[in-house]
Amino acid sequence: MSEESKFKSADSIFEGRLRGNQLMASGLRLGPLEGRLLWESPRMLEISWLDLDDNRLGDQGLADLAECANLINVSYLNLNKNGITDEGIKALANSRFLPKLKRLHLKDNSVKGEGVILLFNSPTLDGLQSINIHEGWSCKKREGWRYNPQNSK
Repeated sequence: MSEESKFKSADSIFEGRLRGNQLMASGLRLGPLEGRLLWESPRMLEISWLDLDDNRLGDQGLADLAECANLINVSYLNLNKNGITDEGIKALANSRFLPKLKRLHLKDNSVKGEGVILLFNSPTLDGLQSINIHEGWSCKKREGWRYNPQNSK
């Protein structure tokens, strides 16, 4: 079943959500269709901080994002609460288009150990330094990946 998009263009998603080089697109219920509108927009080349928290991208939306050359400058990517599984993370771990990615947030998704290992061993995400996976569960890259427990309240 095809779902109609509430956004008709990338500009309608950008409207009021752009702060310099930061796109704050959280809580918009964006699905893969709306994601494609963004990924195909040349304006994405200006974005280094991409907040997509609390949307509906799922594995398909993440796979599309991972194949988008317009995201070449993204260094921070928030994908919390997007219905992502290890299958979507596999596409992200193999992306050739996120060479500047340093921080990745994946809280409240169905990401298990396999996806995390793929990110740790990604041949293309060399710059990735920090992954937040679950509440109070963070990994940082310092001479190899290390688990860094955080106090959650």
